[in-house]
Amino acid sequence: MRSRKTKAGGLLAALLVLATTAFASAAVIQSGNLRVTVLAQVEPFKLPRKTPAPIAVFISGHVGTANGEVPPQLQKMTVKVNRHGLLQSQGLPSCELEQIQPGSTNHALEECSDALVGSGRFWASVVFPDQRPYPTRGRLLVFNGRRNGKPVVFAHIFTTQPFASSFVVTFGLKKISSGPYGTELSASLPQALGNWGFVDRIKLTLRRKYSFQGKQRSYFNAACPAPKGTQTASFPLALASFYFAGSESLSATVSKACRVKGE
Repeated sequence: MRSRKTKAGGLLAALLVLATTAFASAAVIQSGNLRVTVLAQVEPFKLPRKTPAPIAVFISGHVGTANGEVPPQLQKMTVKVNRHGLLQSQGLPSCELEQIQPGSTNHALEECSDALVGSGRFWASVVFPDQRPYPTRGRLLVFNGRRNGKPVVFAHIFTTQPFASSFVVTFGLKKISSGPYGTELSASLPQALGNWGFVDRIKLTLRRKYSFQGKQRSYFNAACPAPKGTQTASFPLALASFYFAGSESLSATVSKACRVKGE
């Protein structure tokens, strides 16, 4: 398999991770001048106490600065997800990076529609030397993927303005054997949108049900870990760390609430 370098916007990486860990919440995460605003909702709000059930995630957000300057580029990120959140891909078709990159939204769907797990739109600012930022927008697709024989998540973005361009950010997945967190997602992003801009806003829906061995499955799942005798719970669902250009970093614990279903 040929090796290709993957690139995408800093906001896209941050929001995709927060999307998989958010239950009906709004959050503003700020470090110095850097600010990330996230609005997210998971349906349904009521979930089983122990066994993870299918969920759909709706998310939008914005990255910026307190003084209106262009934000720094996101270079690296890691996120640890609580054991009560589950990404399940057994039996779900997967996609290879070479099938979608480079390529348009239509090309990516033609090659990998059976591996699609999310879709939405993005807005970005293209930065040319000695010019004001140029606004652009385009489609965003999320695929279940494999790279070097290991499961990954591909986020594919495509725009036609000011010229046709596509980018992919790859999220590596790793199981954690002990502690409150069960899965780690990680991505390395040398620059946002190649060399010419940054994503500053997205809207995204993450949802995929499929059949495997005669049973219905879902790629995104969650349970509500309320203690016995109670119907609601609030718990730390994820620990996220973001590393930006200029050695600036930002970390946040995402805490969420839920209600037990059917008891």
